[in-house]
Amino acid sequence: MRIAIMSPWNDACGVALHAELIGREFLELGHDIVVFGAKDERVKGRIPLDVEDEPFVYRNWEMYRYGWRIRDDNELNLYFDEKPLLEENYDAFIIEKPTLSPLGKLLKIFNEIRSKATTIAVMHEGEPIINENFMKLNFDAYTIFDKRFLNILGNILPSDKTFIIPYPCHPIKTGDRKKAREKLDLPLDKKIVLVFGIRIKNLFDILPVLERLSNEYDLLLLIIAKEKENAEAGKRIADKYEWAEFRYGAPPTSVIYDYLHASDAVLFHRGPANYIPVSSAVHQTLGALTPIICPDNNFFETFNKEVLKYRSLTELEERLREVFEHQPVVNEVIRNAKEFVRKHEARKIAEMYLKLIEE
Repeated sequence: MRIAIMSPWNDACGVALHAELIGREFLELGHDIVVFGAKDERVKGRIPLDVEDEPFVYRNWEMYRYGWRIRDDNELNLYFDEKPLLEENYDAFIIEKPTLSPLGKLLKIFNEIRSKATTIAVMHEGEPIINENFMKLNFDAYTIFDKRFLNILGNILPSDKTFIIPYPCHPIKTGDRKKAREKLDLPLDKKIVLVFGIRIKNLFDILPVLERLSNEYDLLLLIIAKEKENAEAGKRIADKYEWAEFRYGAPPTSVIYDYLHASDAVLFHRGPANYIPVSSAVHQTLGALTPIICPDNNFFETFNKEVLKYRSLTELEERLREVFEHQPVVNEVIRNAKEFVRKHEARKIAEMYLKLIEE
């Protein structure tokens, strides 16, 4: 089978990660893929990963982050080259977070796409959709990640065409801490806390906690960021504190796993969302079996005993101590993380999409 995926690709975002995880599994299962990726993003700008695109990738459309909030995206005149979608042959067409794309222009050729392919919309949208062009697109199937999305999308998605397919996890991939640190030129004797994939300015609230811990443990806060505002915040922290280091970049998942294997913990410090969220970062990193520390808010509500949660700065300090001192609760969290990944690993999720296409 040849599967087309229209999505951000090789970008630092959860939509692109979903496409990557299932797309690479399609390849492993013996299928072919063609990717129609975003060339640029209106308003904010893409954060490309530090990799080159594969030969099967086209960059033929412009992304608009808030496409579900406008009635007619045609007014934006987003860049869209329809030629690759019309000329390439494929048996299935999967579009990730449809309202990111120029739906008004896609609508004009959608019947031609449907004439040769099964069409599936992967609904990442966690807010109400008012885009009228989306309402006019009649997909063969729509997928949501869990029942929470029915509260927002249930009134616009046809119930007989809507299916729950969970967000995929990166498969379990363990590593050697010493070898990973040597590979990445990191100190062998420090307690390393990795931070990436969040707004780095959020860290300013918790720096007093890390400062206290640095007086007891040989600590290294390792910050990785590429977007301008995040990079500037990371540099400020590293310049001020000797126990912090900033590295510029947006590494691909394979390199992120080297960093995870080198770290004692990964910290995702961020506030709650005012929409229905899915933490792609946790799904991406659970498979490294490195302890994940995160706040107890709705951004991480779909996880329970697979991560170490905190509700206050005092609890954050406790969670970090538990990791640094190898307390039994950490081993239990890792066991739970392993079970969660095995249940939601990308291979199983990709197979669910293949079954949906066949049906």
